Amino acid sequence: MQPVGNKPCERGDEFSLTTGSSLIHALRDFSPKRWEKFVLVYSPLLRYWINRSRVQHSCQDDILQECFMSIATSIAHFEKGSRPGTFRSWLKTIVQRRVADHFRSHSKECPGDSAGVDELSVTDQKDPAEIEQEEQAMMDLKARAMDLVKHSTAEKTWQMFWLSVVENVPTAEVARQFQVSNAAVRVARGRVLNRLRDLMLDDMA
Repeated sequence: MQPVGNKPCERGDEFSLTTGSSLIHALRDFSPKRWEKFVLVYSPLLRYWINRSRVQHSCQDDILQECFMSIATSIAHFEKGSRPGTFRSWLKTIVQRRVADHFRSHSKECPGDSAGVDELSVTDQKDPAEIEQEEQAMMDLKARAMDLVKHSTAEKTWQMFWLSVVENVPTAEVARQFQVSNAAVRVARGRVLNRLRDLMLDDMA
């Protein structure tokens, strides 16, 4: 049997996670373990938005921490809408507000291009290069989530998930390769998807 699942996880962008709001509930309950994973997975995306606002690198870590503090204190009031991208837009709004606060309050300590504040109001008006960069940031987010799950999942379970969901191999064929029942393949697939749902939202997939 040919090994699977050892390829770079960037291929994870080929499938979509149809999920509920398990991540939001976990953050509201403030599970330290879930929060740590959330920070690990979403930091690059938030940092990408911060960097786009022309904030000096020496100040970006502080702003990132302010963003996570805002997320922690306001997640209880977040309402997940039916429109895709709701959670992403909510996160981006938090980043924009913390960056704006930074330019207003810390201009002396971290002098930067004042155009960064003006750009916050036109973040949707991106050129093709910026759109591509943000899409890459989203792919990196999903790859991080998949890597975390992969390293905490039994190899056989991960391989059945990968073939069934990512490679789109029929369940019966996966079952034949691993000499298990179709039900066992579905269980393995569901187990991995549930772990991914603990880290991501459907509108982030």
